[in-house]
Amino acid sequence: MTGDLFGKGEFSKGDQARAEILDAARRLFVSQGYHGTSMRALAREAGDRAVGGIYNHFPTKETIFAALIEERNPYETLFGSIEPALAEADTIEKFIHTALRVIMREMPKHYDFIQLAQIDAREFEGQHMLRLLNQTIFPRILMIIGRLQTLPGLKPIEVVVVLRMMASLIIGYMITDRALPIEFFHQLDHDQWSEQFANVVLYGIADQNLQK
Repeated sequence: MTGDLFGKGEFSKGDQARAEILDAARRLFVSQGYHGTSMRALAREAGDRAVGGIYNHFPTKETIFAALIEERNPYETLFGSIEPALAEADTIEKFIHTALRVIMREMPKHYDFIQLAQIDAREFEGQHMLRLLNQTIFPRILMIIGRLQTLPGLKPIEVVVVLRMMASLIIGYMITDRALPIEFFHQLDHDQWSEQFANVVLYGIADQNLQK
């Protein structure tokens, strides 16, 4: 942002208008869907602007959507929390417990971004999320997994398996937490759920004393 670049912490009018358009687009895309959101409705939601004013900032509706994925994703915040926390983990157990605790505290705050990712998968074959993953997310995740692989006692597991397992676990947790508001799901808080999930990841669900 122009003001931030000069250290004043202020938005220009253009920056403010752009931010308001993105805020409005996020609300409408999540609640009305991508195709259900017209540029006219977006202009109205963004402060009763003229439709032409939207085009001054974004040439198409898809560029608005792409900007939401690129600029309004939660991953910088997430990595900013998880990376220093994991620096203190010197065992696999501490690493998994810490990683899940941080992720399961932070990511449920951003359920609407998961909804945007689902829209991207339906409408654009996931191309915007794939760009974000390749350019921003995967490199930092691979560094985290590289740290995990330095800890003693880890089984020889392919990185892609770890990635998909953790992604499935976290996304599944968020969806069941929001889409299935079953009362007993909320008998535990996020930290308590993270402890339970970490124990399953580390030790499985089978009794170790069971005889084959």
